[in-house]
Amino acid sequence: MLADLIKCEIFLVPQASQEEISDLIKREEIAYLANTRFAKGEISFQDYIDCLEVAEVCIDDYLVTIENNLTIMGVL
Repeated sequence: MLADLIKCEIFLVPQASQEEISDLIKREEIAYLANTRFAKGEISFQDYIDCLEVAEVCIDDYLVTIENNLTIMGVL
């Protein structure tokens, strides 16, 4: 499934404060909703990447990971 190949996960760090946890939850929600909408064809890839940037995802690292996932699955 496309959504699984391109998903972005934001990890909780140990001993995070309540404020940091709240911020991470918001960022995870943005990434999840963008993934869902992109996989359904509701937003463009550029809009998806823009959403990930809002969620403070390192796009360069993300694209390398996605390329690796797609290569492993035989899509590329």
